Formats: sequence, C-alpha cells, structure tokens
Amino acid sequence: MSHDELINDLMYLINKYIPEGDRGKFKEFLMMDDVPVKAILADFNKLSIEPIDDIDGDLIRKIYFYFC
Repeated sequence: MSHDELINDLMYLINKYIPEGDRGKFKEFLMMDDVPVKAILADFNKLSIEPIDDIDGDLIRKIYFYFC
C-alpha cells in the first residue's frame, strides 16, 4: 500500500463514517508528511457514527498491517 493509497483509503473511510463537522481535524492529519495513522484510527473509532461494513473493516485491518 502506497502513501497515496493510504490517504485515499482514509479519506474514503472518514467521508463515509465520520459526521461532517468532525472531519476537519482528520484532514489536517492527512496533510502531514508523516501521517499519524494510529491517532487517526483511534479518533475514527471514537467518532464513527455507523457500524462499519465488513469490507471497510478489511480495509482498516490492511491499513493497520502496513502502517501501525
């Protein structure tokens, strides 16, 4: 998984599961050179509003595998 794929995948998850008003701080994290993946996923778990689809759960596990 490349850096660009990571950013795209995280943006997809954030846009799907995080309320619009809470997305701003995630976008700040995604613009960093060294993306704080653990912090993003920890906040994602706290703020997500819907149950996560199985396929998106697989994507999150893939992100953890490569970046955590």
